[in-house]
Amino acid sequence: MMMYVVKRPFKSMGKFYGVGSIIKDPTAIKRFKSKVNEGKIIVVSDDNLQAVAAYIKARSNVDILPKFTKTESKPDEPKPVAKAKVVIKKK
Repeated sequence: MMMYVVKRPFKSMGKFYGVGSIIKDPTAIKRFKSKVNEGKIIVVSDDNLQAVAAYIKARSNVDILPKFTKTESKPDEPKPVAKAKVVIKKK
């Protein structure tokens, strides 16, 4: 799963994205591809997570590793399904 981290702060559609913010839904940001090309947003994968975390920590003293471990360690559990109780009334 691709994740994105804000490298330089910006504002989009009335919401402020600070350094180290994790973007899960790129469709919520206007001109997302141009922000990636400008270097405001970094694409994060499992391969470069440590390097990006070290860069953000050194540049702006924001630790993003706890945010990633919290979001990734949550297993996908099936939601409980409520079963409807059928009552047949006799007239």
